[in-house]
Amino acid sequence: MRLDTFEVKGLRKILWVSWTAKKKNEWVLNTSGVMRELLDTIKARKLAYYGPTVRKQGRCLEKKIIQGTIPGGSVRMTKFLRYSS
Repeated sequence: MRLDTFEVKGLRKILWVSWTAKKKNEWVLNTSGVMRELLDTIKARKLAYYGPTVRKQGRCLEKKIIQGTIPGGSVRMTKFLRYSS
């Protein structure tokens, strides 16, 4: 959601559309002639990066982070448990 907002905000700056003009995002996209593609590009790049990383052999921190196999809980939860005791 934030990426779509960022993309349209960038297009508004390129087209010099003032924030007081009250133009809808669809109008901005139609005027610029651009489709929303930033989120799709990021997803494709993540998937392209995921394959070689998962196939790495041995102890690789990068692989553990992507797969989520690092032992321990989240930082926020451990802070909460420490303060609540």
